[in-house]
Amino acid sequence: MKAEFTKFHTGDNWVKGIVGDYTFSAKLFDEGSVFGINDGRVSKLMIWDEDIRQKEQNIFKGCIVNYDRGWDIEPVTDEQAEIFNTVLDLLENSPKLFEE
Repeated sequence: MKAEFTKFHTGDNWVKGIVGDYTFSAKLFDEGSVFGINDGRVSKLMIWDEDIRQKEQNIFKGCIVNYDRGWDIEPVTDEQAEIFNTVLDLLENSPKLFEE
């Protein structure tokens, strides 16, 4: 499984991407903090199935992960955990957004 960015712009903390059939959006910082997942760079992360989200017309329908400075929706299945870990690895190892 591979995750990739669809939006990653220097100077903007918000990034977006895809992993398999899922879409993700994250608020990413150059340094980790106590607010980040595992004290890391990601302070907000949502991963969802866009088809379900649009069909149900509800932001949380189809959502498998939601972290907003703390867990709201954690991955439940092994597949969801794999998707989450793939996205988190991409985010934590991405280039810095605000390098001088």
